[in-house]
Amino acid sequence: MSNLKRLSLMSAAACALMTSVAVAQTDNYYSRDKYEAVRDRAQPEFDPEPVRLGTFVVRSMLEAGLTSNDNVFATPNNSESDIVARVGVDVSGTTDWSVHAVGFDASAYRNEYLDLSDESTTDLTAQVRGRLDATRELSFSAAAFAEDRAEPRTDFVNAFGVDRPIEYTRTGFTLGADYQNDRIRWNNSLGWSDENYKDGRALGTGVVIDQDYRDRSVLDGRTRLSYAVSPNLAVYTQATYGKSEYDNTQDFGGIQRSRDSTGYTVSGGVDFELTALVRGDIAVGYLNEKKDDSFFEDVSGLSIDGRMQWFPTRLTTFNFYAGRRVVDVGAFDSPSAVETRFGASVDHELLRNVILSGYAGVSNYEYEETDREDENLEIGAVATYKMNKRVHWEAFVRNRERDVSGVGVFGDPSYGVTLIGVGIKLYP
Repeated sequence: MSNLKRLSLMSAAACALMTSVAVAQTDNYYSRDKYEAVRDRAQPEFDPEPVRLGTFVVRSMLEAGLTSNDNVFATPNNSESDIVARVGVDVSGTTDWSVHAVGFDASAYRNEYLDLSDESTTDLTAQVRGRLDATRELSFSAAAFAEDRAEPRTDFVNAFGVDRPIEYTRTGFTLGADYQNDRIRWNNSLGWSDENYKDGRALGTGVVIDQDYRDRSVLDGRTRLSYAVSPNLAVYTQATYGKSEYDNTQDFGGIQRSRDSTGYTVSGGVDFELTALVRGDIAVGYLNEKKDDSFFEDVSGLSIDGRMQWFPTRLTTFNFYAGRRVVDVGAFDSPSAVETRFGASVDHELLRNVILSGYAGVSNYEYEETDREDENLEIGAVATYKMNKRVHWEAFVRNRERDVSGVGVFGDPSYGVTLIGVGIKLYP
């Protein structure tokens, strides 16, 4: 074969290879799989295997554990300790059709306090979901859900002497529409939920602590339009909308006031996976919440929503997050608070079936209408041992501290809580 023919064939092969690479890159402008997080890494010899039930691929888990809580009531002094037995089941299933999908999720957990039995709670959740693939580029989704839960003692409302944790139900639905074509991606979602809180009773006296002022319906929407500059970097703009309508007004100085509000955020961000062993999604923008009743002040300012991962080695993954938003913490005299949070965690694969994790997070709440401010610090460590595909063990220690400041703060809602526990997860 002549040198000219060899050169021609090599050139043709190179062009074909470059074309296939270009096509592959074009089809994966939003893939973020250069690096594998420790907890996402497939380990066939230890990963639970799903079960096929007809057209559904089902994953299930049974969980049991014991936890020592050194401050059950989350009080600043005279703390009471107890052992909590936790048992539960978690099941999810999804069809494996080549197009479209139908799925479900359900869980039931019981937290049983061995001495302080009035603190025992049950959490139930259920959801059905589906996806319709209209074309290769456009899909629609929908889901309906229901929850019956109890708020943790560390939540704001449970800090004022209720005889047992406040229980609530939440029901609703979500709708979605997603479009992706080459470099363009457009994600949209719309959701509605109804929240209903049960009244509490004062510890020792039995006096009703009304929670009806918290009952509400929430309408929220989100849209995000992205453009992939390269297979490693996309820029986007996004907006969110939220409207809260409360079932009841509340009495402020003899006048009925409404907690209803409308809010939005607009922001811009980047979604990336760099060769510097880092990937993330970071958005910065502006937030605004306007109260329907002029008695309450509006809220506006900086909006932050960010997550990032760093992969110094294949055996270690660092995770970082930061956020700033407006929330309703359930305070009677403060219909909203500005929450600022940031933190980090690390997962290290000590052995193929042993993962050590640690985390630390800080959150700050600035309450509107009052001068109250909460500072929360949470740290913890978790060890996971995967005995085999069917049995995983876990041991953990967690500590949470809350420091409350403000001239008008009633009582002392600060606390410190330490949890130490061990558990087993069984995969049938």
